[in-house]
Amino acid sequence: MRKTYLLLVTIFMLTQTIIAQQQTPYFNSLRTENGLSHNKVNCILQDKRGFIWFGTEDGLNRYDGKYFTVFRRTPGDSTCISGNIISDLLEDENGIIWIATEDGGLSAYDYRLPPSKQFRQYRYTAGNETGIPENHINVIADDHKGYLWIGTGNYRTRRFNKQTGEFSHPVKTGTTSILSLRMDARDTLWVGRTGGGILKVNTRTLQFSSDKRYDDLYARLPHVSVTSLFLDANNDMWYGAWDKTLYHYDHIKQTEEMFRHVPGRNSFPDDEITAFAEDSDHRLWMGGKDSGLIMYDRDRQHFCHYKHDPYIDGAIVDNHVNAVYIDRTGIIWIGTNNGISFHNPLYYPFKQTFLPQTGRDINIYDFYKDAAGRLWIGTNDGIFIQSPGKAAFEHRRLTYKGQQLAVTKFFEDSDGTFYVGTDYTLFIYDTQKGTLTTLPNTETDPVMKKLIGSRIVSIVKDTMAMGTRPVLIVSPYGHYLSYYDFKDRIWVTRSDSTKAILKRFNLKDNLVRKMSKSMNGNIWLATARHGLGDWPQKEGQQVKYLKDISSDDVFDIQEGGQGIVWISTYGGGLNYLDAHTQKVAHIAESSNLTEGMQTDEKGSVWMVCNGHIHKYDPRVKIYSCYDLPALQKNGGVRGYMYKDKEGNIYVGGTNYYLSFHPRNIARINTEPPVYLTDFRIFNDSHSDLLQQQALTLDYTKNYFSIEFSAPEFSGDNLQYAYMLSGVDKEWNNVGKRNFASYSNLKGGDYTFMVKASNWRGVFGTRVTALHITIIPPFWTRWWFYLLCTALIAVTIYLLYRYRINELLKRQEIRNRIAQDLHDSVGSTLSGISVYSEVARIYNEQQKSEQLKELLTTIGTTANEMISEMSDIVWAINPKNDHVSSIVKRMESYAKPLCTAKKIHFIFDCDHKIETLNLAMHQRKNFYLIFKEAVNNALKHAACSIIRVNISYRRNMLELNIQDDGIGFDHQAVQDPSVRTLSGNGLNNIRHRASEMKADLGIESKPHQGTYLKLSFPVA
Repeated sequence: MRKTYLLLVTIFMLTQTIIAQQQTPYFNSLRTENGLSHNKVNCILQDKRGFIWFGTEDGLNRYDGKYFTVFRRTPGDSTCISGNIISDLLEDENGIIWIATEDGGLSAYDYRLPPSKQFRQYRYTAGNETGIPENHINVIADDHKGYLWIGTGNYRTRRFNKQTGEFSHPVKTGTTSILSLRMDARDTLWVGRTGGGILKVNTRTLQFSSDKRYDDLYARLPHVSVTSLFLDANNDMWYGAWDKTLYHYDHIKQTEEMFRHVPGRNSFPDDEITAFAEDSDHRLWMGGKDSGLIMYDRDRQHFCHYKHDPYIDGAIVDNHVNAVYIDRTGIIWIGTNNGISFHNPLYYPFKQTFLPQTGRDINIYDFYKDAAGRLWIGTNDGIFIQSPGKAAFEHRRLTYKGQQLAVTKFFEDSDGTFYVGTDYTLFIYDTQKGTLTTLPNTETDPVMKKLIGSRIVSIVKDTMAMGTRPVLIVSPYGHYLSYYDFKDRIWVTRSDSTKAILKRFNLKDNLVRKMSKSMNGNIWLATARHGLGDWPQKEGQQVKYLKDISSDDVFDIQEGGQGIVWISTYGGGLNYLDAHTQKVAHIAESSNLTEGMQTDEKGSVWMVCNGHIHKYDPRVKIYSCYDLPALQKNGGVRGYMYKDKEGNIYVGGTNYYLSFHPRNIARINTEPPVYLTDFRIFNDSHSDLLQQQALTLDYTKNYFSIEFSAPEFSGDNLQYAYMLSGVDKEWNNVGKRNFASYSNLKGGDYTFMVKASNWRGVFGTRVTALHITIIPPFWTRWWFYLLCTALIAVTIYLLYRYRINELLKRQEIRNRIAQDLHDSVGSTLSGISVYSEVARIYNEQQKSEQLKELLTTIGTTANEMISEMSDIVWAINPKNDHVSSIVKRMESYAKPLCTAKKIHFIFDCDHKIETLNLAMHQRKNFYLIFKEAVNNALKHAACSIIRVNISYRRNMLELNIQDDGIGFDHQAVQDPSVRTLSGNGLNNIRHRASEMKADLGIESKPHQGTYLKLSFPVA
């Protein structure tokens, strides 16, 4: 009796262990080796964008599902976080994250501001009455009026005005150390204190109340020190205390309920509750100080405990829980003293059921559910049977002729006959008696009497000979096909040379993985080396092998709706055949190693790929990967899928099977939103620019990088793609890389676009865009080109006009030279001609004295003409442009003449004029005026001194000539007839001055000498 009792207890405990395994959520972990700044996590928050924030013992962490971004305090830096020991986090209605620290007071973080202003610090300053009272902050909360409440380590509760930055002290009595804060639905702040129980503050009126019994700190009362407070969906308050009791306050009944540990029962643990969270099913998740994670199901009034166990994969990482948080997708995050654990309820409908241990690894080949709802599992260790609603398994080991059998295929005929395919042969199995029998004459067939290195992998019932011969077709893997003729009661195999089925049916591949009967009666053959075969129902028809499949290694076939045949290949992924057009298409985003598959009631295809479960929805063309955490370390599932009449799908792994109903599986967010997190110009952060719809950058800032992130926590399959329109011609699929860099961009308009997908190649239309305008340098702008074109045109025109003007000037010079030659040389030669004629007459008349005088006159006139010709040639020579050359010629001309006539010649010249250049006409006229004036003084003035002074002042060149001769009556010589023989006279001087646009002044009186002043501008 005692043995029976112990056996029953053992069976019950084993059953409860299996149930616990099924119900226990699987927890992934994150620690410092994953990028977390410190393993002790004190608080958790999800912001409005979806990022998860972890406050640790050494810094603040932002997590996007792949990468951590760590914020730490740098001593002396006012632009960073105020402290490193993060105790609490809160995001207000404006999206600002408030950070409580135990070593640095309070910080506010706003990612939308420039990097140097993103953190605001509120640290203790001595003597500041409205400042923060100390740097040790335990907890923060906000009220409906926008005020922030902080619980300090030693200075009670303070209210913080975010607008003014001032702290007020509404409650100045009671114990000073605050452990927890929570706002209820009536705007009352519940304050959990160290000693003194709970304080309640009306945040509207600032009136407060507390239980006077707690004034006696030594009184034995409940929840004297309240460590955590939580308001549930029903507006009831839950709280944990140092007395290791869970308290529930019903706000309607205004009653308090207590939960204490009851030994021997699955009750509340003997522990202090440090944190609370509530899921969508209104289950309460609590963190224990030493007992791990506790879940309380209020509907069933049942507690579940989840503790750390180093020998169990998927257990929480530590039993000291500091924070529990449930994000908007239902993921449960647990912060402990040894890292983070998190459970994603997305995978909870996938039930992992372990088979009883038999001392060997159990490989599952096939499933079958009978009419009674019992699940049959064919394995390498016989058959396991699980009855509906039962956790225990019935294990049937099958042997035949002393050999233990591996059960590889189940098949129930329409007449109720139950066949079992094994690694020995095909058997008829009596499910009631558990006996095996072979089909008649099996022993006589060389292939089917005992399979060698093979197993039955597929079974199909069909007919041959125009439907007169029922046959059972099997695939003994490695031996082509075999079929049993029920009429002749024999096996027909590849060894039958008379039937010659290989040639008769065109069987090319001995490795037939699966057979599937289509709706039109044909049989599909999935072969390992020749692709998909189509075996028509008509007698005499041969197998036709379809082409254009992505791989010849076909693993499974499933017929879907609307004439679609799904084809999985091992090496080429998923394909589908349109039975109407006979065309095959490949699902490019599918996993290459695709094995068994099933379709659900909505037409979606579920597959085994790389050990995980994948799904393809042809209606929306979305491919998803369910990367189950529980399967990541044991090789995952493999082989074929089985679907029962209720739509449940089963697939096997090593020592376990996985079951799920597609209807219960939530859809993965295949297009998570992407946020731009940083904009760097030459590696300097300018993240505040991302708040603009469009950026405008100078051309000197055309080297930048953009960082982006898509908060997504369902798995490790997130992929990014980005492009910059105007630069990239197509999308850049960059995998998990979360930044893009561009350099040396030309001026213009660009649009940066980025999108994310939860599986490679499956990108939708959800795009995050940023418009960027780079202002080009002015020399590349259209107006600059237009201006340059105009300037070039004007320059060309000016050059043209200059050329024309030069030609005109040259022509004018020629004209002037011709005129001068005509006036001077012509008139002089005419005079010489006249004198010569007179000389001839004098010679004929023998008037020698007159002739001699006349010849002297002719000689003098000729010499003057030669001198004038020399002056003209000198004036047009460009080598004489400098004033210094003119001065030398003036002096060399006048000085010898004055010396010959014993006239004192005084010549003064300003040295500043030596660098000046004169135009040709200025040079000529300037010199000739000087020469004419000196000549007049030599010939007519009867002077003893001639003074010449040349000066330069105020951009004016000035010539002064003065003699002490007899002078003349200025009015009397206005007659143009007063001139020299060569045609020069005072009128000539005036004419030349006019050509130069010079100011001319001549002053003379009889017996008082003559004074000439000439001035003209010179640049």
